[in-house]
Amino acid sequence: MAAARGGCAMLGARLRAGGLSRASWRWRVSPPGPSTTSVLPKRASAAAVSSRALESDAVGVCVTPRPRERRRSRVLRASRAVSESRAESRETQGESYLETASRPSRFQESSWGDPEAVEVLLQTMRIQWSHGYPDTPRGYDRLTHGFHEYPAGMQAAAADRCLDCLPGTSLLDPFCGSGTSVVVGMTRGYRGFGVDVSPLAAFVAAHRAWRPARGEETLDAMREIARAATGAAEMEEAAARLLREERAERSGGEEEENARDGATAAALKNGGGAGAVPRDWRPTHSALSEYLSRSNGDDDGKDAAKEHPLVAAAEPGVPGALRFCLSVALQRSQKGRGKRRPYKRQRKKNAEKLETAETAETALTPGQLEAAARFRDVVDEYCGRVSGLVRAVDADVPRATIYNEDVRDLRLPTRVDAVLTSPPYPGVYDYLSFARKVRAGSGNATVVARSTCSDQPAIEPPTAKDAKDVVAGSEGYFRAAVPADRAWPAEWTQGEIGARKTLRSDPHAFKAVWQAEQEGWLTVVASSLKPGGRAAVMVGDGANIDTRASVLAAGEACGLVGVASVTMALTHEMEDGRVWNAARKEHLVLLEKPL
Repeated sequence: MAAARGGCAMLGARLRAGGLSRASWRWRVSPPGPSTTSVLPKRASAAAVSSRALESDAVGVCVTPRPRERRRSRVLRASRAVSESRAESRETQGESYLETASRPSRFQESSWGDPEAVEVLLQTMRIQWSHGYPDTPRGYDRLTHGFHEYPAGMQAAAADRCLDCLPGTSLLDPFCGSGTSVVVGMTRGYRGFGVDVSPLAAFVAAHRAWRPARGEETLDAMREIARAATGAAEMEEAAARLLREERAERSGGEEEENARDGATAAALKNGGGAGAVPRDWRPTHSALSEYLSRSNGDDDGKDAAKEHPLVAAAEPGVPGALRFCLSVALQRSQKGRGKRRPYKRQRKKNAEKLETAETAETALTPGQLEAAARFRDVVDEYCGRVSGLVRAVDADVPRATIYNEDVRDLRLPTRVDAVLTSPPYPGVYDYLSFARKVRAGSGNATVVARSTCSDQPAIEPPTAKDAKDVVAGSEGYFRAAVPADRAWPAEWTQGEIGARKTLRSDPHAFKAVWQAEQEGWLTVVASSLKPGGRAAVMVGDGANIDTRASVLAAGEACGLVGVASVTMALTHEMEDGRVWNAARKEHLVLLEKPL
């Protein structure tokens, strides 16, 4: 309406300038030509004048200006092209994702190498580009894929198809990320080894690939512990404790400091602060932390079995899995929240709400009750997904092993038959920065009280006795508390390959650094592969680097021979004639170790 009024005002101004009064405004019907369009405002078109007004020679014609087109970024246009491709694949009725992938896609495809391998690689890339990450296509079991947000990864169905060109029964992913290839490999009978320098990646991969030894018994115990830890009495106690801590922090008096009970002091000693946890989630966070810390015997030396028999009798790894579910619940609750600081009036309202809550001492707000319910729902969902994974994997398949270390320092206990991985793209992400952000947002209480992890990464996974509280492979995530001064330990800041911060620090030297990094990790892959073993590497271009040529050159330098490769590209002009002002390229390269 505002645009229409603006058009009328512009037309009126021009008519008045020509000496016409409001009462004498009339529109003379004439054939389309320069005389007609010249009277109209520049931002309007002749089509904007209704045919009815022209036919009746009406008085006071209102011309609606043409709406200004919004400028869209290249990334938005590229993502829209991919989204339309996914929508088209969903609209295909009665056709599986494998049947769809057997036909050429709407993207630009190129290939080189062995025809049989090329066909498998092409279908893999079509699935990857059609369905993306982390969702799975219709007809493919979701299992634990996509549980806990992670920046990027391989499509589970694409990884499954790629395994058809890889031999043997053992699989290594030197950049396992969220653990997709490890989980898919287990369902195909592979013994999986996952490696990642990011503590968050190892944390997520270990819990996605977790297969409890007691099966449904352990999962039922997890559900029961979640309900008990976030019960009404526990939540009330946690809310009251948090209020006392906030008052003590503001006043700084010794009386309030001494009011903290032994369990609270033990939790704080082990990093029990709420950190950056949202206010509505702090009672749930604190109640779970206290419940699990006292079960470890931190409550003035009391027997854990007398305090919490459910946790004492639970399978090793259950406390860490519950904290993993809490991290997922926190991520989901904060997704889409605005990052802007509230206005002064809103801050005043928030302060009034806080004062009202403090007068109630132990009253729980609806938001806090909803947070506890969401946490229990996430635990139920996770247990259901893990149950599906246990059923999908044969009992005789070994459990996956996750290493939290730099792949260039890796020494596997045995050689593997195949490698399936997607290394970081050059200059695209800062994975360790994302890991620090998630860790800080989960609060300090995620530190396991009696973790016996050493500072050095272990080659062999810890025994059940040494890792009673966490799932094997996720120890690095629990090892360090969130630093108040942002001085994170070295394992949270160093060792990342292809990081965006490396590109920003020295753009001119980045290409040489990238190539040296590729040769470094591919050397470990070559030494870890058995003769005749194969490695499939999915990587995308970035920082003006042709990663396909880079991987092939680095592989040749490490004694690996190129077998085949395929490239998918989203270029400026599509095959159907549509033009997109963006470009994107990804490659899937198959290497082989000679016999």
